[in-house]
Amino acid sequence: MSSYLYRSLEDDEIRLLELHSGNNEDPLEASLHVCRLPEDEEPRDSHQVLITRDGGFNVPNAPSYQALSYVWGAEDAPLQCLNIIEDESSWQLFIKPNLDDALRRFRRAIPAHSSQLLWIDAICINQDDIPEKNTQIRKMAMIYNRAESVAVWLGIEDQDSTQAMNFIKELLHLNDFDPLIRDPGSSSQWTALLNLMQRSWFNRRWIVQEIALARRATVFCGQESVSWQDFSSAVALFVSRHQDLKRLFTSNTGSGGYLRLFGEVEALGAKALVDVTSNLFRKSDDGIVLERLYSLEALVSSLTAFEVTVPHDTIYAVLWLAHDAEPDSKEPAAMSQDAVIRTPVDSPDVDHAPSPSPDPEEELSVLHIGDGLMEAPHVITSGIPFPGHQHRTLHPESNASIQPQNIIPKTPFPGSRRRSPSPSRNPSNQLPKGQTWLRPPEGQVLRAICGRSATDGSLRKAEQHFKDDPEQIFVDYKKEVYEVCRQFLEFAIARSKSLDIICHPWAPDPPGTESQLPSWINRASRAPFKKMPKYNTYVRVFADPLVGTPGNGPRNYNASGKTKPYPNRGFIIGRTLVVTGFVLDAIKVRKSAATGGSVPSDWLDLVNWAGPSHPLPDRFWRTLVADRGPEAHRQPPAYFPLACKWVFEKAAVSPLIDTAQMLERTKLPSIVIEFLRRVQSVIWGRRLALTDARKGAPQLLCLVPPEAEEGDLICIIYGCSVPVVLRRRRKRKNADSSTPILSRESTLEDSRSSSLNSIHDLPMPQINTPQLLSNNATPLEVQPAQAGLSVLSVPTETPSSAYSSHGVRKLLGEEEKERQNPPSLAISLDSRHQYNFIGECYVHGMMAGEGFKHQHEHSNPLKVFHVV
Repeated sequence: MSSYLYRSLEDDEIRLLELHSGNNEDPLEASLHVCRLPEDEEPRDSHQVLITRDGGFNVPNAPSYQALSYVWGAEDAPLQCLNIIEDESSWQLFIKPNLDDALRRFRRAIPAHSSQLLWIDAICINQDDIPEKNTQIRKMAMIYNRAESVAVWLGIEDQDSTQAMNFIKELLHLNDFDPLIRDPGSSSQWTALLNLMQRSWFNRRWIVQEIALARRATVFCGQESVSWQDFSSAVALFVSRHQDLKRLFTSNTGSGGYLRLFGEVEALGAKALVDVTSNLFRKSDDGIVLERLYSLEALVSSLTAFEVTVPHDTIYAVLWLAHDAEPDSKEPAAMSQDAVIRTPVDSPDVDHAPSPSPDPEEELSVLHIGDGLMEAPHVITSGIPFPGHQHRTLHPESNASIQPQNIIPKTPFPGSRRRSPSPSRNPSNQLPKGQTWLRPPEGQVLRAICGRSATDGSLRKAEQHFKDDPEQIFVDYKKEVYEVCRQFLEFAIARSKSLDIICHPWAPDPPGTESQLPSWINRASRAPFKKMPKYNTYVRVFADPLVGTPGNGPRNYNASGKTKPYPNRGFIIGRTLVVTGFVLDAIKVRKSAATGGSVPSDWLDLVNWAGPSHPLPDRFWRTLVADRGPEAHRQPPAYFPLACKWVFEKAAVSPLIDTAQMLERTKLPSIVIEFLRRVQSVIWGRRLALTDARKGAPQLLCLVPPEAEEGDLICIIYGCSVPVVLRRRRKRKNADSSTPILSRESTLEDSRSSSLNSIHDLPMPQINTPQLLSNNATPLEVQPAQAGLSVLSVPTETPSSAYSSHGVRKLLGEEEKERQNPPSLAISLDSRHQYNFIGECYVHGMMAGEGFKHQHEHSNPLKVFHVV
């Protein structure tokens, strides 16, 4: 039997797989049909279009179909055979085992002499035709949104998956929910549900768009199925009570058993997927996407739980979902590989030939429009109704839940004729004017329309939020990872007018063949939770970001007031980030890191607290919780000081406060549990520090990153909602070369520093010093000046010696001498120093804009930092 040969598709065409009925052990048989799925129109109820191309080939509109979302599986998995039947002949098409399992599962529910229509990327896209993939990739979002439903295939059943699927239906009876949480006999059911939530499908980044864009979705595992709505409700119920379930499991298996089975439930991909997809779009009653609600920055920041094999997909996999961005490509072949089409497995090989343009000479020879046809939408017609078409909807609560949708009698597909296999069309470098290949359709289906988000703080903010058209993000897998990250950051910072993204862990690690990322690109490996492959669970390894997640309500803090990043354009030069701000102080003393979320005993030395028998220092307990309550953006409750004192009283004989051990106790006051969880999320891995109290200012109590060292600078950066820690390093030039060489003057791991690439100078603003002396923070103003120059109405200083073996006060004194003759504020890279970004920090009493008063009272000058 010969291998199946695809024929080429036109730009408005897709393939659909018609899966034929059969017995369990019969070979898989199916047919492939070519249909129209135009981007600029939604099929209407009143009539359908049948187009005849030149040469007499009839191409009908796509009927109702299901789209499949699944995991491709291992690259070296043994292939299975699918027989493609056309014109009474049979061809072979090879598929991977997980897809073979899915098709056999769906076939069992197809009645004899009937079939089911599916769209499956591995089959319906010719994986060997790069230009075709270019064209089909830009349709992916539309394909999933126009499908009557999306079938999520989690895989074949295992020892407890059937129990888990049945338990989901049981959980939906809310009268039984609370008793199930307390019943020791239900522990096996909760474990089965957790195992289901940990399947590999939930770990991949590309599945976010597939499930989010679905009008309806059904989850299949083995022979069982439930609706996505029911599944997401069960996941939400599980997460909402997972702390109560901890008590159930610790009583049965001990704390170690709970940790091994559950880990940090908040970090599970299933939980993140349910949270995001339930709030990602505003849809019509029939599931059409009317409005996209998340910015690209919010998506990238909130989806760190999802894995990518190709680092570029950290950005590219979510471009379709953002309201302020859309994918585009100078070379459409960039998004054409298997790893991009579905769950990535390997880095794609980029084809240098772009997609072929539509032939402007091609015309439609015949246009058939059926008059007065009454079939349901999407049914292919050729002047007559599609014979015997049946429409079935999945109802998880009934036995019909396992029946496939779009089952039709096995009859010839109307208007379909097999064309002779033909090679791909000749690629062309020219695109039609105004057309791009990777942009979502401009119709109602995906484009965000002017509207309001219910989460916005005000009507004006909401209108501004949506009024701008999405900007194009060029997709190119040939770029180095740094260039992809740089492109995203330039877009996000300019769009949000905020630098908070540099404090949020999101970026992929580049491959070994590329240079390490600069310190100001925060890697996803610094995310709060890390996966334990042995148990497929997550554990906390770092504290939560102080900046929170963009777009998730108001900002947690407002340390930089109303300022915006300056410069507002051209702020990334080579591998250097140029930012403006001022130094609050330098770290004088730092204490032990809060390993495992425990409070080290030497922290008490910094606040001179003798113990629980003495009054609790206000700044100490507030620093432990970063002056926020459990929800991070609200003030701490009034009972937190009481809870803090209780904790230290109970642990008076211990050299440290082991928060994890205390939380493992089965009996703790509820407010203590709440307090300890907040403490863990804030201090985990961080250090407590005191500043130097320069020029008579009071010492500041801080929480700083674990890498922070004595002498590091604590700064307020314009446009960043929290203070940051920077480390100064001197730049020197090689005597034999004009290329700058960066010499570290304090220890920092190589992975958090990078060399400076090519330098492109920006204009050097002149300084007008007597400004910015009020307590109210305002953005920097650029005033007219000479051609090519900007004038900043702010004071400034030039960085001096780096903190190394010298005393902090001596160095600050050297800065004072240099400040007597302040030069211009250098936006170019000609200054003598660069800075490493160490991380964000909490500074007690400086999180709501008080730093500007501090700056005024203690004459802290404004400066430009060149962060590398």
